[in-house]
Amino acid sequence: MSFATPPALHLPLSPRAGEFYDLPHPTRRGAGPDIVAIYIHIPFCTVKCHYCDFFSVADHLHQAPALLTALDTELRLQIQHFGPINPETIFIGGGTPTLLSPTLLQNLMNMLHQHLGFSSLNEFTIEANPNTFDADRAKVLHAAGVNRISFGAQSFVPGELLALQRDHNPKSVAQAVQFARDAGIDNINLDLIFAIPGQTRQSWDYSLDQALALSPQHLSCYALMYEPNTPLTARLKAGQIQAAPESLEISLVEHTHRKLTAAGLSRYEISNYARPGRECRHNLHYWHSSNHLAAGPSAWAHHDTRRWKNVPSINRYTTALLADAPRVPIVEMEHLSAAQHAGELAMLQLRLRTGLHWMEFQHRTGIDAGKKLSQVLQKYDGLGYLEVSPQHLALTDQAMIVSDTILADVLAAFG
Repeated sequence: MSFATPPALHLPLSPRAGEFYDLPHPTRRGAGPDIVAIYIHIPFCTVKCHYCDFFSVADHLHQAPALLTALDTELRLQIQHFGPINPETIFIGGGTPTLLSPTLLQNLMNMLHQHLGFSSLNEFTIEANPNTFDADRAKVLHAAGVNRISFGAQSFVPGELLALQRDHNPKSVAQAVQFARDAGIDNINLDLIFAIPGQTRQSWDYSLDQALALSPQHLSCYALMYEPNTPLTARLKAGQIQAAPESLEISLVEHTHRKLTAAGLSRYEISNYARPGRECRHNLHYWHSSNHLAAGPSAWAHHDTRRWKNVPSINRYTTALLADAPRVPIVEMEHLSAAQHAGELAMLQLRLRTGLHWMEFQHRTGIDAGKKLSQVLQKYDGLGYLEVSPQHLALTDQAMIVSDTILADVLAAFG
């Protein structure tokens, strides 16, 4: 799954039950730097992981042909509305996109090549569950221009995978990585989760060692989140499991940073490490709040001061797009004020090690971030959490353990 999500949104309901919002009016039309990224959501899974709150469904793969037909229509409607789309990055997430058969994957690739321009494309990522990836899928993807794969490893300890309700064997990760490399795809990310119930520092260190042994170009290391309305949270509330102690979580964060840095991967975002030049460019577009479109059920997009989300339902999604008068099934729409946009941009950029550059920020938003953040700077002065210069503001490595609190203060400072 892709964890590059926007801040928590408080969005209005659709105009009336069963109706959808219109696509927002574009301020500019045409290919180029206006729309730099596009995300495609494929919601099918073999099982629903107990921690996951992304829209995905198990045992619905029979709906894949209809969903791809609807997706084709949505892309066509978006191009009619916004003009030609010539993105720098494409990201296919889910769900488990590689649960699609090689034939359906080929159909999806053909569709993207039909609708999108590829002249500016520099990164094409697909997410994969290790046990749904094989040589045939790897060949289809490589031939279509996919040059980056993000594997959901999560852990290399069988008991921890069971706690997360993951359905792959740790040994399948190495095999999947090899399939990708044999096909010519060498830009590999592995997702890992720490603070799993029952996890120890030793077991986490083992997972890090196993991941590093595969020589990935990128590692995403996320603390387990107990999201509302997930089976894992229900088990926590019922007393069936215990969350990892905060002291252990802090220890794992610090250990991860030391170990990955020593292995030649640099932290460029709070949870993400990469070898030089292998940062995820698609997610960097998100963290810089660049314009991006999205297609598929529950997919969210951002264009100028508007962001919106498609209906999180395969049936409603396909019904709307396969109707005689098809329309994009948008169920949430938000118009960001100047202050909201500036606050979220500041928060997102401060997730990055490069931080926020004062002059660039003011040029883009018209707001002096130094004045807005003066009280935040005073609050954390001398604590070693902020790197402040006349040119920029950034969080230090020491700030990782309190980054959520600092970023909440930054967002609040913009009102």
